[in-house]
Amino acid sequence: MYNTAHTSVSVALNQNIIQKVLNKEILPGKMYKVKELIQLFENTGYEFDEWAAEPLKSEPNRPRWHRLVTNAVRLCPGRDDYPENNSWTKLKVIKRKRNYLYYKLAEDKEEMFLVNENDDDDGSGTIYSITNEAWGNWIKIGKSIDFKRRLISYQTYSPLKDYRKLHSINVKNRDIAEGQAHRIASNYSHYEPQGEWFHITEKQAKETLNRVKEIQSF
Repeated sequence: MYNTAHTSVSVALNQNIIQKVLNKEILPGKMYKVKELIQLFENTGYEFDEWAAEPLKSEPNRPRWHRLVTNAVRLCPGRDDYPENNSWTKLKVIKRKRNYLYYKLAEDKEEMFLVNENDDDDGSGTIYSITNEAWGNWIKIGKSIDFKRRLISYQTYSPLKDYRKLHSINVKNRDIAEGQAHRIASNYSHYEPQGEWFHITEKQAKETLNRVKEIQSF
C-alpha cells in the first residue's frame, strides 16, 4: 500500500508520485490504455487526501486524481502533442487509431552494465537500428551510452555474429530520444511492436532516426 498521509510532511499527490508508483506496477511489455493505468493506480491502495479525491468542476463525475494520472502519462517521450515536458522517460507510447497505448520495457541488463561503468554519464548517447536476417523484417531500435560495445554484446549471443547495424545518430538525451523513436517507428510498423522490435523496412528505420535527429535539434 502506498500512503503519504501519515508522514511528518503532507505531500499532495503529484506527477512525480504517480510516476514512481506506476513505474513499479506496470508490467514490462504489456500495453495499457490510460483508463487501465488509472485503474492500476487505484488498485495499489494509495490513500488519497481530500484534495485528490474531490471532483473537478469541469468533470463532476471524476475525482481530481483521475485527471492527475491522465496528465502524468502525457509526459512520456512520444507524446508529440506535449513536447515541452518528456520527463517520464521509462514510459513509452504508441498510437492505434484514436487510442494511445502505454508500456514500459524490461530492464536492459547489458546496457545497465555499460551505464554503471561510466562515471561521467550526462544522458547523451546513441539511438541505433540493427537487424538480423533470422528475424525477417523485424528491426530493433534502441539506445546506448556506448553503441560499439553494445553491438559487440549482441554478437556474443549469436553464433553467426550476424547482427547488422543499419543506422545510428548521436543525441543529447538518449532516454527521451528512444521514446520518440519508438513512437515514430510504431506508426510505420506493420504489426504490433514487440518491445524494441518493429516490423518496418530499412528505409523506414532510417527515416525514423532522421526524424528524431530533427526533433532533438530544436
